Amino acid sequence: MNKIFKCLLSLVIAAGSVSHAEVPKEPAGAVAKPYVIYLDWFLNPHHAPLVIGLKKGFFKEHGLDVELVSAGGSEEGSKQVSAGKGNLAVSKQSAHVVRIVNQQLSIVRVATIIDRPLECLITSEDCPDIKSLKGKRIGFTSSSIEFSTLAIATILEHNGLKLDDVTLVPIITGMPAALLSGQVDAIFSAYRTYELEDIHLHKFKTNVFYYENNGIPPFEQVILVAHKDKLDQPELKQFLVALKQSTEFIKQNPEEAWKIYAAHAPEQDTDLNHKVFLKVSELLQAAPEKLDRARYEKFAAFLEKSAILKEKVPAVDTYAKEISLNNG
Repeated sequence: MNKIFKCLLSLVIAAGSVSHAEVPKEPAGAVAKPYVIYLDWFLNPHHAPLVIGLKKGFFKEHGLDVELVSAGGSEEGSKQVSAGKGNLAVSKQSAHVVRIVNQQLSIVRVATIIDRPLECLITSEDCPDIKSLKGKRIGFTSSSIEFSTLAIATILEHNGLKLDDVTLVPIITGMPAALLSGQVDAIFSAYRTYELEDIHLHKFKTNVFYYENNGIPPFEQVILVAHKDKLDQPELKQFLVALKQSTEFIKQNPEEAWKIYAAHAPEQDTDLNHKVFLKVSELLQAAPEKLDRARYEKFAAFLEKSAILKEKVPAVDTYAKEISLNNG
């Protein structure tokens, strides 16, 4: 989630998946090891499995004393992990690929929390399809102008338009308000979990168009990255098993999980965040350790067609790993 959005915010386990017992729990009385996770901004419901794993004690059961650290965007956390100053960082696939190619950061994707884009294009009732945006004003805000521009250009082209056919309007704060007041005819880089839910609370009629249905290959919106030289540490496997437990708990008990989350972050106990949390619970990746290599390859090819990257994306296994949770 980009900075502006976040500032506004105050599993069933698949058949054949690994049982929780395959990574032994720490013996009673053992001292838990510090484990630092950098968030991609302030705490929000997208981080639900991390909070529930913390509050339900799943991480402690596996010997980890997890600390969640707010960061100034996902780049800060990625740099901290690359420098060896944190164990994991929350990021997203689009930003992760850019960082390993353009900045040569020593980080690797090791888990997926939400496996699809949350960003979308939302139009007013007067614009029933994307073609009707010709000559209209589209509001946006983003911490990654390059990717946002590529995204909207791709969406428009996919629907027979080009950037010159619309007027892009940078919005500093309050994209939903800009749409609701008629300042703009549409907003993009909006989140289906936040801006869309916020607009729906006002019972404002809109149309929503998802990135993955309009020319942009699916990408993973919320991932966790680790240092590439620390993937064999037992703590990582222990963390992933606990993360899987936490995800399963949320998917099976979304309302109970919400109450735990709201008690942990009472300033976020609002109708909007409640709706967001329940939406997130449906979107969580049931097997967070699993890696879809073909999806990563397809998205890398999409980025390589743009001017965003300085060079070709290396093989997937150099920047995204699937950590086996089996013993041995």
